[in-house]
Amino acid sequence: MAGIESFGRSEQELKQRLSRIEGQVQRENKPLGAVGLAIVQASTNARDQAKLMIKSQNEKDRIQREIYIFYEFIYFFMHMTMRQAFAALSAARLEELQAYLGPLISSVAIDSYFAHWPEDRKQRMIAEFYEKSNEAELEYTEATQFETMLEGEERMKAKLKALFMKLASNVADWAVDDRQDIVVVAPLIKTAISEWKAMKLDALVADVAAKA
Repeated sequence: MAGIESFGRSEQELKQRLSRIEGQVQRENKPLGAVGLAIVQASTNARDQAKLMIKSQNEKDRIQREIYIFYEFIYFFMHMTMRQAFAALSAARLEELQAYLGPLISSVAIDSYFAHWPEDRKQRMIAEFYEKSNEAELEYTEATQFETMLEGEERMKAKLKALFMKLASNVADWAVDDRQDIVVVAPLIKTAISEWKAMKLDALVADVAAKA
């Protein structure tokens, strides 16, 4: 993301800010808020594991890589959420979910690191985040557009494997400048799968569908 110069926030301050954001989402106490919170929590947990692998020249570089990694996890878990939603929600509820998550997640992404920046600058960064999110959505969608002789459950497993591999490769590129470093990719896949399962997206999306 362009314009990253000085962050001026400690790790503790970042965690406190993110905790407040999560609390705000949780207090809404409704299905849409629960979906948003699940995305934020999964992305945060996965980022905290991945940032331990970052190789950087200095603290500024390390933080910049961490931000890109955090955003990559957000893009991924947003994609997984919408995959579940497309299969379970009516067009009207799907549109409502998308309209809710877009502003929420983009604000969380930017405020997690740049809450102290001027509002006009944050708005430009939010617009850029939207653009990058759309590009990532297309990338993850294309990752599963392949010819295969597999059918049914086996085909679904192959698609999921492709998605998690794409995510891990992207994160490894930010962490160590090597998309194919298996020492990094393998644990990233394990972490992402664990966080994805913990989200319980089927139940969260079912709650959204039920509140019509």
